Amino acid sequence: MEFRRSEEKERRMTSQFLSPSEVSSLLRICLKQVYKLLNKGELPGSFKLGGIWMIDRDILMDGLKAKAQRPKPISKPGDRMSRHGLD
Repeated sequence: MEFRRSEEKERRMTSQFLSPSEVSSLLRICLKQVYKLLNKGELPGSFKLGGIWMIDRDILMDGLKAKAQRPKPISKPGDRMSRHGLD
């Protein structure tokens, strides 16, 4: 039985592991940025298998949700901010 292109795409999107290009589409960022995040270890649930990046869909989504829910630090009036991170 042959899959049509849309059926194949849906099957890949529902699998547990995503490719970097699928992550790029999901997060709406360029593929180059996905590889930068992967190499810096900033995408949760990612690992290399035989030189190919694999990203666990559930871990990625849970990690992104947790990151989005973290409160951002609020600076107090009078706090000095470093312009270049040298302080």
